[in-house]
Amino acid sequence: MIKIKNNKINLYTKYTNSDKDKFINKKIGENFQNLENQVYKIIKNKIIYHEIKPGERIIDKNIAEELGVSRSMVRQVLTILAKEELLTMVPRNGFYVRKIDKREIEEIYNVRSVLEGYAVKLTVPKISEKKIDQLELIFNKAKKDLGKNKVNGFIKTDEQLHKMLIDDCGNNYLKKIINRYNNQYIFFRVVDLSRIERAEESYFEHYEIFKAVKNRNTELSSKLMEEHIINAKNIILANFDKYMYGKTINIENV
Repeated sequence: MIKIKNNKINLYTKYTNSDKDKFINKKIGENFQNLENQVYKIIKNKIIYHEIKPGERIIDKNIAEELGVSRSMVRQVLTILAKEELLTMVPRNGFYVRKIDKREIEEIYNVRSVLEGYAVKLTVPKISEKKIDQLELIFNKAKKDLGKNKVNGFIKTDEQLHKMLIDDCGNNYLKKIINRYNNQYIFFRVVDLSRIERAEESYFEHYEIFKAVKNRNTELSSKLMEEHIINAKNIILANFDKYMYGKTINIENV
């Protein structure tokens, strides 16, 4: 069983029956897999929520001590994050949070707008009424949260809307291509939507997309999705330095 206390991850298992060796060994393996996944999520969130800034070096010893896990486990996780292009590995020097430049943002968002616009065209004709009802409930909750200056609910709404429209497109290769650079997209989505004014603006963009989907208007849904992504790109580029190197985002406050 895994518990997190005071930023440390503790793994403990209670055994009372020595006759269940096979069961115990299986559970230990599962627990260690879960432990690595917890370490992965914590470090990834430190990057996405700007606790560790682009260009900063990540010291595996410090992270291991902070989380109460082995350095080898931390290095395994850092290697995974480097493959996901959130980190850069410099030989004989260690891991650094990868810097993303304006040209990369321009290219990622331009491509994503075309791909998601196409995904929406595939999804709208066949999305179920049940999923549309689910989205409506999600939007209603997000609206209430924004009324209380809480943007965390809307960030989740944003993620759920995009994910549902992509997942239901029926084209696995298209989904893989879109998700290929999802980490970079999330990195800027979180900081962009952490401002209440921007979250409210984006909410209305998303709600217009949702209404078009609900009305089964394929062309309008696709057009609005493309415009929404390009608008997000332009705002990110206009605020690039602040978004890239600005203050840490407090997850509890968003």
